[in-house]
Amino acid sequence: MGTCNDPDPPVEGMSRVVLMTLISGNNSVKGTVNDGMDVEFALKMGKTLGNHYGSPIVVAVDGRNSNTMLKMALMSGIMSVGCDVYDLGMVPTPLMQFYMVLHPEVTAGVTITASFSGQDINGFRVMRSTGIEDPIFVEHSVEEISAVTGQVPGLEVGEVYKVTDFTEKYIDYILSEVDEDKIRAAHLKVCVDCRNTAVAKIVSGILLKLSVECLMLGGDASAVDESRMVKLGHVVKGQGLDLGISMEMDADHCLLTTAEGVPVQGDKTFAILAKSILTNFKGSVVMPVNSSTLMEDVVKENGGTVRFCKIGEQTVVSTVKETNAVLGGDIFGCIVIPGPFCTCDSIEGMVRILEIIAKKGPLAQLVEGLPDYFISRGALELPEEKIGEALERYRLSRAGDQVDYTDGIKVYRDDGWILARHSNLKGHIKVYVQATSKETADRWLNETLEFFKK
Repeated sequence: MGTCNDPDPPVEGMSRVVLMTLISGNNSVKGTVNDGMDVEFALKMGKTLGNHYGSPIVVAVDGRNSNTMLKMALMSGIMSVGCDVYDLGMVPTPLMQFYMVLHPEVTAGVTITASFSGQDINGFRVMRSTGIEDPIFVEHSVEEISAVTGQVPGLEVGEVYKVTDFTEKYIDYILSEVDEDKIRAAHLKVCVDCRNTAVAKIVSGILLKLSVECLMLGGDASAVDESRMVKLGHVVKGQGLDLGISMEMDADHCLLTTAEGVPVQGDKTFAILAKSILTNFKGSVVMPVNSSTLMEDVVKENGGTVRFCKIGEQTVVSTVKETNAVLGGDIFGCIVIPGPFCTCDSIEGMVRILEIIAKKGPLAQLVEGLPDYFISRGALELPEEKIGEALERYRLSRAGDQVDYTDGIKVYRDDGWILARHSNLKGHIKVYVQATSKETADRWLNETLEFFKK
């Protein structure tokens, strides 16, 4: 499916590894550690969060070396404006969201992570009450946060409370959603590549309870890209295992390899889950407008209704909740399963896949016959005030075509589609293309980017 595994390709003229300034999306901000993303900004970030949400606020971190430094400064800022902090320690983002669902009195949560970026990059990802990501950086710019001042008198500062008693509750919840005995009886052997101590300890605990033999791989924080999946496949095939599982640093996306070491694209994982769930529960299935045709077809063929939403995993989550959908997901390995705890959780997705394999057979057999669709994507930097005009010119240039305006401009063609939209990253246009061959997808992508350059 082409380059769809690359979570964030660099924009024109910008290297992925050189982030000399802070870059914000709707609900997250990241940058190079001690070059913009430093203790001074973390302190002011904490003050902003405290003033915006009130008390208490939960804080969690992934496995990066700089997390302790940034967490101390962030918590100090929150406390300095009179708010309490619940310190969850090193846990994956879905566990923080799980805790927030159990504790609705919590006003907000922030996890210190830069997701797939390297160890020299870090950032803050913000959620409001009950664990829904909040577009705080639309209301508060990086410049505004960097200029914040003020704090309460010394006797009014907040306190820090260490939270340690909820991990087992999360594991119990995940296991209650599947047939544990069926998985145990399958005697599965897997390799998990999670690149994160926070994720590894949870995953290993779950697999131990399911009697699944597990080989755990570590390494630096990096994208779940084609190179990483190929390496995982070599290990799985070489060790004679049943499955390879690669998890992104935040534990909200995962991709798989077969026992033969062949990487499986995210839309095919989604198709397997959709077919399984729709067998028992008919209803709508939520997916972003950049989802592959395979995802649409499988849902329709199994009695479901496709509901498109804007791009973004938390948009999928909120739409699943609002519409009482039976499933949600995207092409990158995000799976959203409704219930009391409803979020994009690769750990829950992994356990669901294990159950399906235990009942239905090997992963290679499950994906056999599913068609390949190739998705390429890219981005172009433009002045923020020019993006609306550029997109309008593109819309007018496609007059007469079949178009979807759910999120940007999606133009359907006989053998694929082209989607151009205003990126969540200010000052950028994002382009996605699907075709029946990689060459065609890349050509359409380049032609569309050239249109916007002109």
